[in-house]
Amino acid sequence: MNWKKWTGIVIVLAILIFIGYSVWNSSQTEQLPTARTATVSEDTVTEVVASNGTIVPSETQEISGQGIVSELNVSVGDSVNEGDSIVTYIDGTEYTANFNGTITEVNITEDEPDTNAQQGQSSITLSNLNNLEVEVDLSRSDATEVKVDQPVKLTYNDKEYDGTISTIDPVATQQQTQTGSSSSLGAVITFNSKPEGLIAGFEIDADITVASADQTLVIPIEALNYDEYNLPYVFTIDDSGIANKVDIETGIQSNTNIEITSGLDKGDQVILSPSDEISNDTQVEVED
Repeated sequence: MNWKKWTGIVIVLAILIFIGYSVWNSSQTEQLPTARTATVSEDTVTEVVASNGTIVPSETQEISGQGIVSELNVSVGDSVNEGDSIVTYIDGTEYTANFNGTITEVNITEDEPDTNAQQGQSSITLSNLNNLEVEVDLSRSDATEVKVDQPVKLTYNDKEYDGTISTIDPVATQQQTQTGSSSSLGAVITFNSKPEGLIAGFEIDADITVASADQTLVIPIEALNYDEYNLPYVFTIDDSGIANKVDIETGIQSNTNIEITSGLDKGDQVILSPSDEISNDTQVEVED
């Protein structure tokens, strides 16, 4: 074998060795964990209790009579004025309208006995459909946050209305469900102005503002973590890309942000949704 052939073999071997070393060396290079970050800033944060209510008439008159109906003057859908005669019984008992409204329920027939009292329902129901309000049931945790006069944002078919908590029941009530029983506290929301396009009996979404803070330090909820003692902390990142665990104290929170009352300063960089690879003093590569 001549020297030219040997030279060629040596060159090929050198190239293969170089390529193999490069591949091996790159596989040994440590890949830094990556992270997204956000800046601690000042903003307004609003905490809400999301609930679901029922649109109801503000006034309802339920008539429950007894005996044979001698004169029935209304049917479902009729409009009546205050003082109008609604029904008379054979014993002379007459019921009149307490306010201007609409007849929404009739469970009796003229010349027939009225047995609705035994069935636990009203004979006739009169409702004021021109003045509506919203009834909501609050859970035990929500009831501790909701107070009279708190503002409410109501949403019905993508249309928004402003309202206010007007009354809260003094005691909770218990309801039977398929899985057992549950307790809730009733509250009433009044509209700040007469609503249009609402139908009594339908549900409506209600976001009750229970707390608000203006121009306070906030971070995205994604940055919040809890330790084994359920204490909140975040990872900040310095100019050299080192992650630092920082214990914090929090305040109110919205759906996206949470108030920081201690532990951070405006302009700090916090890591969002840190992976398990990130701990205190970890070198991190920040994503663009």
